[in-house]
Amino acid sequence: MLKQIAVLITLLFILPATAALGSGPDDILNRYVKDFRRDVASEGLELSFGVKIKGLGIWTVQLGGEGEAFLKKGEPPEPSFLYLTDMETLRKMDREELGVITAMGRASASDPAPMDFEMMPGYSPPGDFMDFFTPFTFHFWTRGFPEMIKFGDKKNTRVVHGANVTAFYYQKGFRSAWYQIEKGQHINQRPEDQTNPFPTLLVFTSGEAEARIGDRYMKIKEGTSVMIPAGVAHEFWNNRDEDAEFIILMFGEGA
Repeated sequence: MLKQIAVLITLLFILPATAALGSGPDDILNRYVKDFRRDVASEGLELSFGVKIKGLGIWTVQLGGEGEAFLKKGEPPEPSFLYLTDMETLRKMDREELGVITAMGRASASDPAPMDFEMMPGYSPPGDFMDFFTPFTFHFWTRGFPEMIKFGDKKNTRVVHGANVTAFYYQKGFRSAWYQIEKGQHINQRPEDQTNPFPTLLVFTSGEAEARIGDRYMKIKEGTSVMIPAGVAHEFWNNRDEDAEFIILMFGEGA
């Protein structure tokens, strides 16, 4: 009986805190908006954009130049860009199980992704839009200071390019991520995915993978870094029971 009372008292303290956190779209989006107010990336930034949640509608985020940030239901007052997602993805991101760059990752533009974006009719983005959009997306959708991304657990990944990936950070001229190749997985199996117009550095941290780089076949073990020049075809696969893991750094013009 005493044990049951103790459990009940514990629940009385835990449940209000959990309920107060809130898991509805307004609750989650407001947490991102309030956090971004304190982010150095928001300094002097003035813009509005939308978040379209499948089956629920559109919310507008309005950012002012003096660290102001507001959330309201409905479309932005002027044409802008929209993030497209669903509640399952939003809740995973809110629980810090899925980073936004991971959620948006894809091998080609036609591949589906749980977080996407589009331009509203009438919005003409500037030519350097993606140079702004990619780092902005990371900073808005990554809460806390310093901003951290969890990796090393499959629940923090999506399958992109044929294996499990957690993206770290992207900006103009730089991309970074962690890959896990499980038994039977094959990275860049499609010929059209095998080359990049920029250099790629891989740092193998665990296990062993088979690879074809250019016209050379090899096995790559943990404790090895591999530098792949721009334009050189490369693919990796794993037929072993042990996972192979590596960190990838892509840099230079076009990255």
